[in-house]
Amino acid sequence: MFLVLVHEAGHMIVAKWCGMRVERFSIFFGRPLASFRRGETEYAIGWLPLGGYVKISGMTVDEDIPSEVAHRAYSAAPMWKKIATIAAGPAVNIILAIAIFAGIFWIGLPTYSLSTGVASVQKDSAAQVAGLEPGDTIVAVDGVRVNGHAPIVRGALQSGSPGDTVRLTVDREGTILEKTARLQILTDVDGNPVTNAQTGRPLTGLGFTFDAVQGPTVRSGPLEGLRDGWDFSWFIMRTNVQVIGDAFTSSEARSQINSVVGVGAVFNQVADDGLTTVLRFVGVISLALGIFNLIPILPLDGGHIVFAIAERVKGSAFSAATYGKASFIGLALVMLVFVIALQNDIGHITGDGFQVDR
Repeated sequence: MFLVLVHEAGHMIVAKWCGMRVERFSIFFGRPLASFRRGETEYAIGWLPLGGYVKISGMTVDEDIPSEVAHRAYSAAPMWKKIATIAAGPAVNIILAIAIFAGIFWIGLPTYSLSTGVASVQKDSAAQVAGLEPGDTIVAVDGVRVNGHAPIVRGALQSGSPGDTVRLTVDREGTILEKTARLQILTDVDGNPVTNAQTGRPLTGLGFTFDAVQGPTVRSGPLEGLRDGWDFSWFIMRTNVQVIGDAFTSSEARSQINSVVGVGAVFNQVADDGLTTVLRFVGVISLALGIFNLIPILPLDGGHIVFAIAERVKGSAFSAATYGKASFIGLALVMLVFVIALQNDIGHITGDGFQVDR
């Protein structure tokens, strides 16, 4: 909700700066439950708790506008003012995300290193068969002490062949145990073999994950934090654009789309993971909101920008019928995305759940 209001506030502020008449700024939709007027703008709270909107005079074709303010209508504004007003919403979301990410780098990010502790054991894996349990600490592999270095353990397990026997010396709450296991080919979450990136050779292991130990917090300076915030935002923007494009051709990409229900569920999962995790989540959603609204279809902001440019090239405004047809098609596409996303969320809730770490 906060991000939507920031988005609409961007439209309102730039519209007023461009001299346009802003009739209403509403939190939520529908008939106002409460409102007050400041200047010529009414600020209201609607009864339908979904998002919000800004009503700018002249944004609706054939709108009846009082003659004394007709020159301040959106439809009477030059193209650059129209584009600035419409682009302000997504721009504010993107700028906010960059600021949030920069703030995260200024606050600082903890560093982590892998220990030789066992964090989790895959079901039916060689590690489970051998009797490894979460909380165990691997002391040695085939009699060679690893001195707490996870890369030594990983290298020893991945250098073998499927079926090879390895002997693990394990510390379990102060008790030293000897475990024997047979190496297996490692697989990803979809059951596909994990291969060495350089050689293409399948990697072997036992099917457990290492525990991580938190190290010192690394903080960025003022300029470095801004640069890191921009770099991270650019990475997220590229990823979002790719996902949106892939959604038209890939069923796997469509399965990753979440609705408001899914976003809320993920937020509930990360809410207890600390301030930086929550801030990162808000920043990613803000970026996604800004990018989604730039898709060039009505009634999204990108569609209004395209129509403003097209009208300038055409030399005259499009008819209400043209706007109506374009808006109908665009709204149908948006609703289709929403239905797909909601279906995904229902599947997550009733099936495997929201796997934030995957």
